[in-house]
Amino acid sequence: MTKLIVTPIDMAARGSFALRKKLFRALEALERARANSSMIEMMAAMDTLEGMIAANLATDDDTTVAEALDLCSAEEWDTFVSALLGRETVPNSKSAS
Repeated sequence: MTKLIVTPIDMAARGSFALRKKLFRALEALERARANSSMIEMMAAMDTLEGMIAANLATDDDTTVAEALDLCSAEEWDTFVSALLGRETVPNSKSAS
């Protein structure tokens, strides 16, 4: 089974502040879309997030990142967002079995 590997934003790298701001703006747009019940806004925010996350993903085999993302769970997706920020992630015990 293909594993997606996240490379966190290197907070010491040049331009990382702008990248982190862009990520936070996309997350804020997603929250605002949920509050407004706007599917159009939600999908736009998700597309922005997907582009940022995909740029920091790799696979452990010959599967493309796009193919692997199509198969990932919503829970995995949420973990990728946290991992992009360098936060430690713990798998859900229900999913681990």
